[in-house]
Amino acid sequence: MSIWQKIRHIFAENQIMIVLIGIVAGILLPKYFRPIAPYGTYLLMLIFFTSSLRLNLKELVGYAKDWKMLTLANGFKLIFLPLAMWLPCYLFAPDWAMAFLIMGAMPTGMTIALIADLFGGKTSLALVITAVTSLLAPITIPLVFWLSIGRVVPIPVLTLFGNLFLTIVIPFILAAIIQRKAPKIVKKYDPVWRNVAVWTFGILIAAIVGDTTGQGPIILSARDIGLIIVMLIYIGGLTALAFLMAWWRTNAEKSTLALCMVYLNNTLALYVANRYFPSSRLMTQLVILLLVINILLPPFRWIAAYAVHLDKIKAKKHRSS
Repeated sequence: MSIWQKIRHIFAENQIMIVLIGIVAGILLPKYFRPIAPYGTYLLMLIFFTSSLRLNLKELVGYAKDWKMLTLANGFKLIFLPLAMWLPCYLFAPDWAMAFLIMGAMPTGMTIALIADLFGGKTSLALVITAVTSLLAPITIPLVFWLSIGRVVPIPVLTLFGNLFLTIVIPFILAAIIQRKAPKIVKKYDPVWRNVAVWTFGILIAAIVGDTTGQGPIILSARDIGLIIVMLIYIGGLTALAFLMAWWRTNAEKSTLALCMVYLNNTLALYVANRYFPSSRLMTQLVILLLVINILLPPFRWIAAYAVHLDKIKAKKHRSS
């Protein structure tokens, strides 16, 4: 096997590495990727369209009907998580408290369906969580800020719903029609849809990173680095708790839920910070947290893949018995 073939094989098996490539490209070559940032909505639409072509519609409806799971997931994501992330910083590192509060309060990021697919999770479940948390966010974000800092932060409801409609609803409807009218073509070119989604996602990550880090240098003190490490370990514990909350579901489903809890809407987070808490330090803190979360995706993928593997072993034992 040639070196080129080995590289292709590595990327075929670990396509989540495109996240790291996008981050590195955005940091090293911001001037090339920053001009792409204004077209992020169109990139999201393409990602959702190609991802939706690979959805199991029956499975999607099944998840949407599980009110027990959705209630737990949304309560955890939109109320418990932001307060749990804000409180330790408020007590011990108040200069970082707002960054963690904003990050935790955001709905699930709109590219989560693709990421779930990359680590063997449930794309349909990720799409449901994305839609529901985005619909509830205009209510929960002001509530969380009022509970934590005593200040109501209004959210641009029409803008948020408009983005949700453009990036999720329209691509999903179009993909569902094509799935129904041309199922053989959809199935035949399944690898193409996946690769288009993956590389578009990489370009989007590079554009976001290039747009945010290209504004100026990121400087961290030893204390900042220590705080981030401690909080990441703490967030890891919260992620494990999110994995366990839907105990009756499979490992693949629980892994998807856990990822949905910590992967946030980057664009909305930066908008809230810039609109209501304008501070260059706060924006820098958010950019750092966004980068760290994306860097942690590959390790999360490996852990999730092991959990999915346990599902397969369990199913195999069940069939043999």
